[in-house]
Amino acid sequence: MTELIRQYPRRAVLVIGIPTLTAAVYLLFVMLFSIQQNGDLGATLDDTWIHARFAASVSRGDGLMYNPGVVTPGATSPLWVLLLGGIYAIFRPDVFEQVRIAIIGSSLGMILTTMAISGFGWWLTRRAWIGFVAGMITALTGRMIWMGVSGMEITLFTALTIFAIWSHIHDVRTGRTFGWRTGVITALATLARPEGYLLAVIIGVNAFVILPYLANGWHLVTWFKTRWDGWRGIVAYLLLAGSYPLACWLMTGYPLPNTFRAKSSLGEEAPNLLYGYFWTPRMDHGWLLIVLAVIGLLYLWRNAKRDGLAWGMWAVLFVIGVLYLGPQHYVVNNGRYVAPAIPFNALLAAVGLCSAVEWLKNHRTTIRTRAYYALLIPLVSLLLMGFAFWNGRGQGAGAAANAQDIMTMHVQAGYFFRDHTAPGDLIALNDVGAIVHISDRPVLDMIGLVSPEVLDAVDHFPARTCLYDLALARVMLDNPPVLIGIFPWFFPCMTNYNADGFQDMLQPFTVFSLPYREEGTVVAGGEMVIYFPVWENWPLHAEIAPEAQPLDVFFEDGIILGGYELEQVENGINIIFWWKVNAQPSGDYTVFTHLIDANGTILAQLDTRPMAGQFNTQWWQPGDIIRDARFIPLDQVDVDAITAIRVGLYPTGGVGNLRRITAPPGQEEFVLIDW
Repeated sequence: MTELIRQYPRRAVLVIGIPTLTAAVYLLFVMLFSIQQNGDLGATLDDTWIHARFAASVSRGDGLMYNPGVVTPGATSPLWVLLLGGIYAIFRPDVFEQVRIAIIGSSLGMILTTMAISGFGWWLTRRAWIGFVAGMITALTGRMIWMGVSGMEITLFTALTIFAIWSHIHDVRTGRTFGWRTGVITALATLARPEGYLLAVIIGVNAFVILPYLANGWHLVTWFKTRWDGWRGIVAYLLLAGSYPLACWLMTGYPLPNTFRAKSSLGEEAPNLLYGYFWTPRMDHGWLLIVLAVIGLLYLWRNAKRDGLAWGMWAVLFVIGVLYLGPQHYVVNNGRYVAPAIPFNALLAAVGLCSAVEWLKNHRTTIRTRAYYALLIPLVSLLLMGFAFWNGRGQGAGAAANAQDIMTMHVQAGYFFRDHTAPGDLIALNDVGAIVHISDRPVLDMIGLVSPEVLDAVDHFPARTCLYDLALARVMLDNPPVLIGIFPWFFPCMTNYNADGFQDMLQPFTVFSLPYREEGTVVAGGEMVIYFPVWENWPLHAEIAPEAQPLDVFFEDGIILGGYELEQVENGINIIFWWKVNAQPSGDYTVFTHLIDANGTILAQLDTRPMAGQFNTQWWQPGDIIRDARFIPLDQVDVDAITAIRVGLYPTGGVGNLRRITAPPGQEEFVLIDW
């Protein structure tokens, strides 16, 4: 793999050294700019703090703990966590130093990525110019620089994917199928990001299917004779890459980390492939690179018999796979999920440029045009580099601004939670990085990244709906938090964000906002609100109030009237019904409450869904206890004539009352409560 570097060391300085130096200088400039703007080298993403907290736990010998005493597979990149944890164990940094170390690590990953794509392009094509151009485009792409100062595993994963494919093609050219070195590097890429599983499949298909077919067709005996040596790489990969899925399975019953379950929307929404696939290269490099990359793919296809299709397949299928896991992934967090394709796109464009010029030389050559063709490659290469730099020129300032956002909102909120809660107090959050690491409080992660019980509870419920919020409420009833810090629009029913949710569940305490930022932030919302949970106003309760009068009247469809509270006030009566559920109701029911006299005449009534119309009975789940408070005015009612309260349910918008399971004669469709 390194024979060209050993053979041509001076050329290697130019081909690999110049792009690498360019990336290093660019990164240093962005870091210094961020320090100048913010006074510190801050992370561009809250997720960086999540990795830092897991790594700090590993450095103490506690394993993958986010909350004290609870091991959970919440780290998407166990390799990144282990690398950081090893450094933390040696230097014992504080929480802010931990983040700085992560940022330095991702910067080194960016430098390694530039070195790798330069060297791979040169080695693959035996053309120094191709490696140089691919490296320079990568080094000058602002989005890759942003990834380099993010403190995340993206750049490490990108570098490992390049080395894995490089090693695989080296195996092919030296007569091996799938060597142990390729297996190890591919496994490390898998441990750096779950998308590494796709990389392993692509390399495996290339090694065991595409190349044998192109060489000999479908001959089973020949296949066994030529492919059996691949067992070493397979064993090496399974031993390394299989360790984390096994650990995840033992901890949660699922082979993938919590983050994959929480953020993947596989099968829920089909992506707009044309828009999503070309979004990043169009924004970063423009259509010239896209056209040349397509030409590079065609060249790769025509010459597949030698090396197969692995690196071209990866550049295409990786992005498509990410988009199918979640169509929003092409843009969220500055496109970090699809960023690892950038160096491969750069290499495809460089190959496409050289192959296009070669075709022109062979088919459209005259004495006059030869001089033009000689200048075409350097001129177009300079255009590609210029577009990469120009289109991404705002990414450095964007990185500093994103770091400022995290410091302004999440870091300050971390201090707030530390100062307003006691050690051991449980808090609930939807962004669990900086806040938890700074406050050092146990957390209920309302997205589920570090709280798999949340994922189990909200499974099959669409986000930002009352069903999702109610599922979270059930989890919080089992382990109540003292404070809840969330973006209100994430949980519209719980926060009554659109004035059509549950009222007064949460009482605002304080707000952390980004008033200076209207767009361009990686923070999921411009306003984070810290709430007190007002438990008596929650739609669900852990138990019926002890002062309630017990009833336990069983209706059909799994609904039980467990008890009631009755209080007469100056101009009406307050009634609280306590409903219990032993099976999910199939219908949407309205509760009727009739004040009747001795003859059964209705003197006053109130017919609404539970909780003033807010709580559809179809949302109820087995085990729920619902507090249904209602007020009936008595301004024009002869209170002395009231003898009983008649209570029952009927289908909303329908006819016929819900019947009781067992009832005294004449009360099959309601229950009478003495006045």
